[in-house]
Amino acid sequence: MTTHCRYLPLLLCLITACIRPGDDRPSMDQDVGVASIPGFVVDVDNGLAVIREFSDTHLVLWAEAPVLSAVLDREIAGPLRLTVLNCMPGAQLQMNQSWYQSHSENGVTECVFALDLAAGPNQITIAPRDYESDDPYRFAVMGDIQTALGSSHEVFEDISAIPKLRFLVCTGDIVQDGAEWEYELFQEKLQSLAIPIFTTVGNHEVRQPPQRWHDLFGQFSVHFRFKGVDFSLVDSGNASIDPETYQRLAKWLDDGRERVHIFATHFPPLDPIGPRNASFRSRNEGVKLLTRLAEGSVDLMLFGHIHSYYKYENAGIPAYVSGGGGAAPEQYDGIGRHFLVVDVDPESGLRKVARVPVNAR
Repeated sequence: MTTHCRYLPLLLCLITACIRPGDDRPSMDQDVGVASIPGFVVDVDNGLAVIREFSDTHLVLWAEAPVLSAVLDREIAGPLRLTVLNCMPGAQLQMNQSWYQSHSENGVTECVFALDLAAGPNQITIAPRDYESDDPYRFAVMGDIQTALGSSHEVFEDISAIPKLRFLVCTGDIVQDGAEWEYELFQEKLQSLAIPIFTTVGNHEVRQPPQRWHDLFGQFSVHFRFKGVDFSLVDSGNASIDPETYQRLAKWLDDGRERVHIFATHFPPLDPIGPRNASFRSRNEGVKLLTRLAEGSVDLMLFGHIHSYYKYENAGIPAYVSGGGGAAPEQYDGIGRHFLVVDVDPESGLRKVARVPVNAR
């Protein structure tokens, strides 16, 4: 009996490594937005854009946030064509005290800038003109497209028809199996969406090795601020949150404590219909997360995974499940495909959350 006890710590370590909630996704988040070639280094602040193409004269980014800042450090002065996909419509670029207007060649969420870089580091900011104002605004929320990917343009068209939306927050499960063709089709369908989409992953994206998502869309967990409101989109694709991600979330909560803060993840920490248990795999962890969000003064929680709509409260925080992107609906609930429209005020907080049904085609 005692002979085997000395191997227990090693066994426990091996078990823990095998069941780590985020696999290697938190580590992959750390290398997003940084790349170099001889004589040229690109560094996007906080990894808020993935670098899709990179050469001496052309740089292509996929934005994970409404506002991007970066350093473009090139040894030789000269022109650069910068293309930002998933860009805020009408965004402008500031560099060296000058503003550059964008033009679009393939839709309103593509911003193309013709820059003349100086030799050495060039600090740039890409944002709509009002990004630092504290005016109220609205955004949309959806999740769980999955097997309805082929008709997802119908949802995107209805979202685009809502006036004054700034962007779409997605809680994951945009695909069913994470296959390459699904991501290609998803990007094709996004041509019907007139605003950018900022999303984390669900359990269906992580069915495949994470590199495919990582190369296309960047970080699995992302934090950004827009017009005085903080957003934390957190990876719970394995029905849990990785310890490294908890460390990042702690910083985000601490930094955003005095501002309006919106938290989104795929799995509800606790299922609003308890016996079904469509939630975190550990109820203890669910309680732990809710405690941290309450202590961090979070104003709104957004979830997916359950293919229906629920409005409730957890730890005194308004909570919404919106899984109406088109995946097989919860039977007999009468909800169907839908998305949410959220009105928020940086000064006073959450104003309104409305469920919007998707018109039947």
